[in-house]
Amino acid sequence: MAEQETYIHSDVAVARQPIVDAHLAVMGYELLYRESAHAHRADVMDDVGATAQVVSASLFELGMENLVGTNKAFINFPRSYLLSANGIPTHGENVVVEVLESAGFDANLLASLRRWKKAGCCLALDDFVFESKLTPFVELADFVKLDILTLGQDGFHQQVEALRGFNVELIAEKVETWEDYQFCRLLGVEYFQGYFFEKPELMTARSSKVNSMTLLRLMSSLLDANNLNIDDIERIVSQDAGLVHKLLRYLNSPMTGLVVSVDSVRLAIMLIGVENLKSLTNLLLMSEMVGEQHALLEQILVRAKHAELFALHRQYDNQDKYFLAAMLSMMDVCTGMPLEKVLGELPLPNEFINAIVHRVGRVGETLDLVEKYSNQHAIIDEQNFDDLKNTYLASLKWADEFLSQI
Repeated sequence: MAEQETYIHSDVAVARQPIVDAHLAVMGYELLYRESAHAHRADVMDDVGATAQVVSASLFELGMENLVGTNKAFINFPRSYLLSANGIPTHGENVVVEVLESAGFDANLLASLRRWKKAGCCLALDDFVFESKLTPFVELADFVKLDILTLGQDGFHQQVEALRGFNVELIAEKVETWEDYQFCRLLGVEYFQGYFFEKPELMTARSSKVNSMTLLRLMSSLLDANNLNIDDIERIVSQDAGLVHKLLRYLNSPMTGLVVSVDSVRLAIMLIGVENLKSLTNLLLMSEMVGEQHALLEQILVRAKHAELFALHRQYDNQDKYFLAAMLSMMDVCTGMPLEKVLGELPLPNEFINAIVHRVGRVGETLDLVEKYSNQHAIIDEQNFDDLKNTYLASLKWADEFLSQI
């Protein structure tokens, strides 16, 4: 029972640090990544995954209303997330998108920020140092955060003067002493953040796990605009209790503005909407598949598509079976459990499990060939080698395009 509990649940953590006005009233909180409930600092290995995990925990487990109330939630967003087509699945009025100083202020980023702004999000430029070429970004921003610890009082004063002509509100961050606080107040700075007021407070909750393969299948279905089918989406979502729980938790959040009882998965999907469901799925994928896991995700997708395209090239029936079989063939790597045990917990026909584990039948033979090719093992039959080579290149292209969309 203990093993099952570990598999179904995990703990999530987010730290929050208040941002206050000149009267020390809280106007918002910066939400900060923490790897676990025992972590005292960020230790970010993957900035996209860290952002995804902060947003995911805030929406699905901790509840944005519990973290910030009616105040604003300031969240760091790296460049690659800002350039993502799917955005964030939340109403923008209470979320402030913090653009990191390392975001690379170019035309592509500016275009993306205009799209986020149009979607209703507030923008903050974090750890900002003004230069005239960055004027378009300042004109787009609602807040500019200036690091007094790094800039020093002289540098901070210069930045405040340079930004006076813009319609932005300034936030002094890394304020650690009474002297720094008074100095910033005298310069007319509106808001403050730092250890002088409060250190980040750790917030934790228990999270229901979502199967990564469910997310992949759901995202694949949502991205197939020509064959979008609500029945297929409902069937995929219904297979994962953790995903159903998260979607219902999201719908129950005050931020959605919905006051309705949901008694079916189909109704939940209809209320969320396809575009928002795509954003939620994208968010969960990025939260789950980070760092080494992201590289593993790419490997799984290539193998799955390679098997499908090989079957298609050979004119085998039911090519989607080959895709699923190849994907499942790597579940031992994903879960750290023996493959037979993983597959035995899924509602799969015995012959399908035997094809994956023991490589019997046409599906099993195809898996064996695809795996040997990906591991650069010798392929004796020349026709097999040629077919594997041609379909492998196509699977790489497909995987690259798929990952670029999520």
